[in-house]
Amino acid sequence: MGLADVILLGLTSLCLNSTCRDDDANILRNYNRFQSLKEDLKHENLRITTLKNGPLSGYQFENGTLAGTGVAFDIIKILQHEYGFNYTLVPPDDGVFEPPDGINGGVKNMLVNKQVDVAAAFLPMQYNDVVDYSRSLDTAQWVVLMRRPKESATGSGLLAPFTATVWTLIIISLLAVGPILYVIMFLRARMCNDAEEVVFSLPACMWFVYGALLKQGSTLNPRTDSSRILFSTWWIFITILTAFYTANLTAFLTLSKFTLPISEPKDIMKKQYKWVTNKGNGIVEELYNSREYSSGDGKSLFEEIGLPRIQVDADEDIILMDYVTKQNFMYIRERTVLQSLMYEDYKEKTKANTTESARCTYVITDFPVCTFPRAFAFTSKFKYKPLFDLTIQHLSESGITEFKQREFLPDTTICPLNLGNKERRLRNTDLIMTYMIVGGGLVISTVIFAIELIIHYFNVYDCCKKRLRKGLRHNDQKLFASSNRHLTDNIVTFSNAFEPTKHFITPPPSYQTLFGPPLVPKGAHCSKKFINGRDYWVVNDKNGVTSLIPQRAPSALLFQYTH
Repeated sequence: MGLADVILLGLTSLCLNSTCRDDDANILRNYNRFQSLKEDLKHENLRITTLKNGPLSGYQFENGTLAGTGVAFDIIKILQHEYGFNYTLVPPDDGVFEPPDGINGGVKNMLVNKQVDVAAAFLPMQYNDVVDYSRSLDTAQWVVLMRRPKESATGSGLLAPFTATVWTLIIISLLAVGPILYVIMFLRARMCNDAEEVVFSLPACMWFVYGALLKQGSTLNPRTDSSRILFSTWWIFITILTAFYTANLTAFLTLSKFTLPISEPKDIMKKQYKWVTNKGNGIVEELYNSREYSSGDGKSLFEEIGLPRIQVDADEDIILMDYVTKQNFMYIRERTVLQSLMYEDYKEKTKANTTESARCTYVITDFPVCTFPRAFAFTSKFKYKPLFDLTIQHLSESGITEFKQREFLPDTTICPLNLGNKERRLRNTDLIMTYMIVGGGLVISTVIFAIELIIHYFNVYDCCKKRLRKGLRHNDQKLFASSNRHLTDNIVTFSNAFEPTKHFITPPPSYQTLFGPPLVPKGAHCSKKFINGRDYWVVNDKNGVTSLIPQRAPSALLFQYTH
């Protein structure tokens, strides 16, 4: 007694009571029908085709005979053991289900033209109008396999703690706060007519903003409450900002998660990534249908990922090496197939004694690109479809189909996105921004220095031209001539310009510098203080700059001073 017999007899025994007598005839009729189909199927030689799809389905020659491989033919063997039929494997036309032109070749046309009875492969259920499908084998996810990036998509080094938007706003605030401080202080000084109001220059305000960002002190000393509130507000803002930056940088270097350059399917099209898939993969047919019926709202599968750059008719290891590793293509396929490829690659690298950090060459996205139910395909009105459906349904519901797909895979995640390193050492790439800042500062300072030299050269050149013209106009006068030679010997003339410096006598200090405070600009304050055994005049100008001027003693009249 087979699996179908047990199920039908169980249902019959449940319904042999007064509550379901009306259904007895239907159940017995179905049972007899299934028995008749089973007897007929034992004498059938079905024509079966398949597609090459890694561990899921395929074919190869064994002792000169074409034999099927993969999970699909494990299911065919279960069906064959259950119902006792024979089958002949027919190679597929062009190795695809739907031909590019939709007319010539392809497994679909083989089913439509009755060339085969069954397509034993995990096929997306999408052509119900021309072929029949079995009960669903599973619901598969198509994901992306790519070469593992060296750096996380969140960035590295000094810029990693903040996003690009935050950095942009910080730069804008640095450029805007300085002029805002200057304008507010300037307007208050104009409107209030306060003699004690100190209006710092715009460069001084800009330098204060920059210095506060680096947690440097400032010589600016605002006198009014409004100015002090502005300055303290910026200091508080910078304190909070730098605290968050320091904390996030520490967390990034120690606890950050590795992220991929794509986080959803539409990133593939948005960022113009190239991707490939194997020839005959079901996602290609889905993309063609999606392109035909897309509404232009950007939500269709075709508008999210586009068409593959190429459909490769080659072995899996060739696709990984030539396209994914060398050309940095993305590889879109079923999750279980890609996990099997990664596992085989990991085992090969382990056997070759590759270092632990270099064994996980590839990585798979956590999100699915698309999800479709898959099933076997039958020719239209296939006689034995009820028998196949019954067994396939029980295989799927019992988990046997899923188990067969993961039979040779480990229970743990293969090469996860975060490899779980115990320590995070700084690399040169983490400090690249530091090198760029230092190099950029040197380049900018060199350029500015060159500009200053050029400006100085032109200024000297213009000055010499003016002096030359003036000398031509007054060539009758002697250079440095003076009519008041008898008043002082401190006037340099052409006759004494090259005499020894002993004849040059400096004037004595002024009376003001001996007994009174020095002359100071308007708005500055001057006070006398005794510092380190000497008297000084302490001058505070309107910009908050403090200067110390030593007080001259009367005995200074006995000495000569040069300036």
